[in-house]
Amino acid sequence: METERILFFRNFLFRSFIIGVLFAILFGVLTLVLWKFGVQLSERYLAVDENEFGKLLFAFFMNIRIVLIFIFLAPALALHWMVRGKRA
Repeated sequence: METERILFFRNFLFRSFIIGVLFAILFGVLTLVLWKFGVQLSERYLAVDENEFGKLLFAFFMNIRIVLIFIFLAPALALHWMVRGKRA
């Protein structure tokens, strides 16, 4: 692969990782701010109590972490090493 293409994909994946982290932080803040509202909606429409709602949100944030690290960050770091190897 040519260096320009590797750099493009590395930058794309790294920027996608940064945007994903920002969205995860935004989701976390919104979750904290709108906790009572989310619990009420889940109890009314999904028949899920507050304890189960917390477990679902925890699983959601763990899945976000896995996607960000293993789909975006790990390939970006691998491409970064490839570029450094070609320049040396």
